[in-house]
Amino acid sequence: MRVVEVEAARTHALRSRVLRGGVAPEKLTFAGDDVAGTFHLAVEDPTGAVVAVGTFIPTDQGTRLRYMAVDPAVQGSGAGRALLDAAVERLRAAGVTRLWCNARDPAVGFYERLGWTVTGPGFVDDEVDLPHHPMQLLL
Repeated sequence: MRVVEVEAARTHALRSRVLRGGVAPEKLTFAGDDVAGTFHLAVEDPTGAVVAVGTFIPTDQGTRLRYMAVDPAVQGSGAGRALLDAAVERLRAAGVTRLWCNARDPAVGFYERLGWTVTGPGFVDDEVDLPHHPMQLLL
């Protein structure tokens, strides 16, 4: 597996399948995808297929991780960890001190194993109607 920077469009198919229940990938352009300083990372398997994606958006509170998705067929293989490790390395080099996200509740344990902490009470995200918790990683 290798981590590469990609255009937002290359994240859409996995976003659709994992995060949005199969919504047409062309409908998955989100606010923030093209904000100055935003970058998108993907993990490619040996065939070049995208198996994990994440979008990193600069904000006043640090960099926000949005739309992280790992193909269920490779969850537990290290693809998600590799993606976040590459992002953290890049953000630290750029002087960013905080990475944050609103994590879906089933993913909270994954982030905690990587050193993230829950920073507030849970809530139901209006966009997808699923429970989330705010989390952060201090860099």
